[in-house]
Amino acid sequence: MQYYWQKIAIIIMIFLAAIMFAFFLYWFFWRGLFSPPKSQEVATTTTPGQLQEAKEAKNRPISTSTLGQLTTANTIFTTEKPTVSEVANGGLTKTEAFIKEPTAFSMMTSNGQINYLNTKDGKFYRVGADGQPFPLSDQTFFGASNVSWDKSGDRAIIEFLDGSNLVYDFSNKRQVILPKHWEDLKITNNGDALAFKNMGYDVENRYLAVAKFDGSQPKIIEAIGENAHKVQINWSPNNQVVALYVEGKDSNRSEVYFVGQNKENFRSMIVQGRGFEGKWSPSGNYMLYSTYDVNDDYRPSLWISAASGENIGAQRNPLPLKTFVDKCTFADEYFVLCAVPEEMPKGAGLNKDLINDTSDDVWIINLATGDMKMIAKPQEAKTIENIMYSAANPKKIFFSEKNNKQIYQINLP
Repeated sequence: MQYYWQKIAIIIMIFLAAIMFAFFLYWFFWRGLFSPPKSQEVATTTTPGQLQEAKEAKNRPISTSTLGQLTTANTIFTTEKPTVSEVANGGLTKTEAFIKEPTAFSMMTSNGQINYLNTKDGKFYRVGADGQPFPLSDQTFFGASNVSWDKSGDRAIIEFLDGSNLVYDFSNKRQVILPKHWEDLKITNNGDALAFKNMGYDVENRYLAVAKFDGSQPKIIEAIGENAHKVQINWSPNNQVVALYVEGKDSNRSEVYFVGQNKENFRSMIVQGRGFEGKWSPSGNYMLYSTYDVNDDYRPSLWISAASGENIGAQRNPLPLKTFVDKCTFADEYFVLCAVPEEMPKGAGLNKDLINDTSDDVWIINLATGDMKMIAKPQEAKTIENIMYSAANPKKIFFSEKNNKQIYQINLP
């Protein structure tokens, strides 16, 4: 029996010796392989016996590998307030109120002045060379629902909420009352003629028509019947095209027909998406337009296309900006300024009200090269309704704000 316990004691001692030997190997040889590495320290140079001078704190470097990392890093580690630039340089930009009264139907005249309706007193004003507004007329226009200006800003067609219409020549204070069944009136750039939809009670009496500025000599262009909602009155700069007729071609495309004054047989243009809205370039050779696409969650996108003669529909190219064409303006034939929402919600193409409170950035597009750049983020987030620019005042961008109805200015470099 004693021999049996001696054998067990020897086995236990051998087992304990093996454990101690393994521990010895780990502690002196393998521990460095299994331990986590120490953080890398940045080497610094100091003078013995002195403390290193403290340096100005800066934003912590952040990873740009993913958008999520960038957003999180900006939220947690950015401690400095963003710098507000005096001029548009691609970042937060100083934005000054130019007209502090509530305005509507603002436009930039051909000589670089701004016309607008003051909704407080119901009068139309123009901002003079001294920067001070003066009334274009002593007459008031309360209840105006839509205004179409000529290029000079001297003549306008004014539609009212009660359905009445008039044309007003501010240069000689002359007005003419137009029939109530003339709807969607638009004036030519030179102010000599107007186009409208004659909306008779009977479908058979609904026409696209044109007339002289004072409403005289009306002429029927096309019968529109039940398709009046598909007709967009949109004078071309040379007054040859009166309107655009937009027909859905299939679930993802539309066909745009150009309607002339004299039964011209213009080519049509196939566009991607629905909800077509177009704006002519100054020469009329190109059209900037926006459509929304079911495959992009019904969000609007910009496109550019040739739009004159045999070139209609040629050189059609998408512009990767999510905005509506009515938030853009041609600075000249090849440069376009656009207000682009910082975030375009799904379904905005079907309901523009979804962007009523969305902050806009200002982008510039070079149509000749396809280059585009965000040039300004207006100070104190703004929803831009109507962006304005004139070569007569090349150092300024003006815009009307959607919610407070004031007009603001941004300085250009």
